[in-house]
Amino acid sequence: MIRKVSGLLVLLALACIVGCGGMKSVNGIVTLDGKPLEGATVSFNPEDGKGEVASGMSNASGEFTLNTRGKPGINPGNYKVTVTKTKASTADLAPGGKPNKEEMIKMMKPKGPTAVGPMAMPSGPKSELPSKYASTKDTPLTVKVPPDSLPIKIDLSSK
Repeated sequence: MIRKVSGLLVLLALACIVGCGGMKSVNGIVTLDGKPLEGATVSFNPEDGKGEVASGMSNASGEFTLNTRGKPGINPGNYKVTVTKTKASTADLAPGGKPNKEEMIKMMKPKGPTAVGPMAMPSGPKSELPSKYASTKDTPLTVKVPPDSLPIKIDLSSK
């Protein structure tokens, strides 16, 4: 009898450990000046710098769903939220949406140096949003997971 009870207690404890603190499904809406923001990457970065980053891409309605390591969900905790959006250049794309040879060469050329010791690295495309939203150091956006309600609303200002 004692074996059965202790075995049941172990199973209940394991179920709570796995189910109580696991990944939480999180979705939200990101807007810029009150309008849905399409094509933005929304990232939740652990406030303490430990743990994993979760991110999602916003659709035409500004809606996003967070994924961690390619799987739906995010671990509970406090997060700094960063949002970036880069402009996709389609002017020089060949038919079928693929870059032509000239566009590929242009994309590979450095657009400006980013100092890394004695070498210079090309800087990536700049975000169309104010820089404060792209940096975990400067972002004014913070969220606790699990949130009080879903979807999480992330309202950005272009000013």
